[in-house]
Amino acid sequence: MHLNTALRNAGLWILLNLASGHLTEQQASDIVDIHNDLRSQVQPSAAFMQKVVWNETVRLVAESYAAKCIFDDNPDLPNLKLGENLYVTTDSLNITKAMLKWFDENRDYDFDSNSCREDTFCRQYTRMVWSNSTQIGCAAHLCQTIKGLGLKNATLLVCDYYPRGNYEGQRPYEQGESCSKCPEELPRCEANICVKLLPSEEPEYDATEPTIPPDTAQESTAVTEEDTTEDTKIWKVTTSRSEMERSSAPLLMGVWILAALIL
Repeated sequence: MHLNTALRNAGLWILLNLASGHLTEQQASDIVDIHNDLRSQVQPSAAFMQKVVWNETVRLVAESYAAKCIFDDNPDLPNLKLGENLYVTTDSLNITKAMLKWFDENRDYDFDSNSCREDTFCRQYTRMVWSNSTQIGCAAHLCQTIKGLGLKNATLLVCDYYPRGNYEGQRPYEQGESCSKCPEELPRCEANICVKLLPSEEPEYDATEPTIPPDTAQESTAVTEEDTTEDTKIWKVTTSRSEMERSSAPLLMGVWILAALIL
């Protein structure tokens, strides 16, 4: 191989590596949307299921590990309290295909026994639909060699989840009618997932502790016996004079009418 060709190939490899560590905004958005769509479709249905949202800190962890090109779980996951899913392809990365591959493991998962069928793997499915895992961050890396698989020039996708799930003896979610056990902070049901109220649905005041509006009419005329400042005295006199003028007005009017009749 000529030196120029080798340098050109090396440069191309570096450019691809630099670009491959960062998923596009659209890919990140697709990952979140597909997760939430699939979580809404679990069978049996979930009495309580939450949405996942993108987390940049979690993404950085995934990116750091993806760069190692190892097809095995990050050994630091327990300390970081994260779960993890891995996907490898020698083709261009297709986010939808990767997400469906993980979710399709549900065929080998038995909810009643909370176990994978014999000689199958289903832990990536249960990690995807773990109801208490609400934050996700993913990264992709173009690897010369995938350690553990021996694949050459393949892309490794790493998705990390927080809080982690797949605890022994626990199911990924509680079975029941969709949204039948949504908590108070997530009372609204949206596509079989418990979510917060929309701004237009939130109450304008707390009905349990009603606010009694002040009696403005009383406040405007109320003066305590201790109010002895000059300003207060003037205010009292002005108020009294105004009240007197209002109360005497009808009497004066009557006198004027009587005088007019007599004259």
